[in-house]
Amino acid sequence: MANPMAMILAVASVLHFIPERPSRGASRAIYEATLEAVLEGIKTADLGGHSSTSEFTDDVVRRVRTKVDVWTSLADVEG
Repeated sequence: MANPMAMILAVASVLHFIPERPSRGASRAIYEATLEAVLEGIKTADLGGHSSTSEFTDDVVRRVRTKVDVWTSLADVEG
């Protein structure tokens, strides 16, 4: 059992410093998705939750995809 949150947030940090605009959006989506998952109770045992490492990661990935899809759709409408 491992808590993947540190690695996920580390990836978000790296993406934040890549100058291309899509990288910053991905970074933001990862940060937000990770924190939302924890706030909504999707936590591994070390944080007092009952989710496995895979369940937590899958939830964060789902949330990131949703955010990126919505933001892309909004950019298409505005642009």
